[in-house]
Amino acid sequence: MDAKLLEPICEDRPCGEDLSFSSEFDTIRELRREDDPTLEQGAWVTPLKVADWKAAEAMCADLLRTRTKDLRLAAWWCDAAARNRGFAGLAEGLELCTRLCERYWAGLHPLAEDGDVEQRIGNLGWLLQRLRVLVQLLPVTRSPDGSLTLADLAAARALQAQIDRNPEDAERLAENRVTLERFMKSLRDTAPAHLQQTLEAARRCEAALQDLQRTLDGLLGDEGPGFSAARDALAAAVHEIERLARETGMLAAGPASEGPTSPAPDGPPASVAVAAAAAHPVDEGPIRTRTQALARLREVAEFFRRTEPHSPVAYLAAKAASWGEMPLHVWLRSVLKDPGALAHLEELLGVEAAGPESAG
Repeated sequence: MDAKLLEPICEDRPCGEDLSFSSEFDTIRELRREDDPTLEQGAWVTPLKVADWKAAEAMCADLLRTRTKDLRLAAWWCDAAARNRGFAGLAEGLELCTRLCERYWAGLHPLAEDGDVEQRIGNLGWLLQRLRVLVQLLPVTRSPDGSLTLADLAAARALQAQIDRNPEDAERLAENRVTLERFMKSLRDTAPAHLQQTLEAARRCEAALQDLQRTLDGLLGDEGPGFSAARDALAAAVHEIERLARETGMLAAGPASEGPTSPAPDGPPASVAVAAAAAHPVDEGPIRTRTQALARLREVAEFFRRTEPHSPVAYLAAKAASWGEMPLHVWLRSVLKDPGALAHLEELLGVEAAGPESAG
């Protein structure tokens, strides 16, 4: 990470100016915007808008160095750096957010109005939600045929499950899609040094996320954003990359590394839970606590990842455990995409509908 990103803008105004309504922010939003290629366009087919992540990263960095210290810019820079440099860029982005909060919290933009830091909490919450998506989209393999991601692996496993149920349709189902065979070939063609660097960078992300949580706990206490879902998603990604590394022979067979082990206020890291599940058989007797129930779900997910990697059961069990950490209003928004249906259900259940402004 460029150390100049952390240097004060000037002596009398170390955090610089507020660019909330500037043309520069509008430009960055447009650079980041991209169309979803999976959506149907209907009769009027138009070229898809592709995000310019390199330009977005460069512009965010320039503004952070010369104009303002702003948490929104830091979150956008983190997003762009991850898209440009994978897990290494994500780690740098998380570290940047932590250092900015440590050094400039009092004057950091967006400014706290009368002690109200809701907008900052919203920006941080957006970044944590974005992290859960990013870890699935960042390249893991690198071969002459291109790079593939954990999202590609999950889709390939789901496809394989479809093929297993309908072998007569295998050719049709696999047409123009990433198959499990294609993913494993890409993995075999990936240089061991690249996979090692990816694994080390993903572990660095875990440490950086834990460091960010510690910093925000000190600054915000109980008002800070929830980290459990982001932490679980990152731990699951690290575990998956470790498993792939073992399959290629880069790592010796054995339980996954535990990663960060310090307990966090809203629960232990998922990597610790997985490691503990591997080290200790399932307790005899009925489940007596919520924590035990979630741990059992993660044990189920770990078992199927290890024994039936093509099965969707591992994904579903891990997803259920992740949902178990969410408040109801967060879970509803993660599964209901229709704003009208969401608003109706929130009203019916008496769930608070308002939320902080996001960085995106």
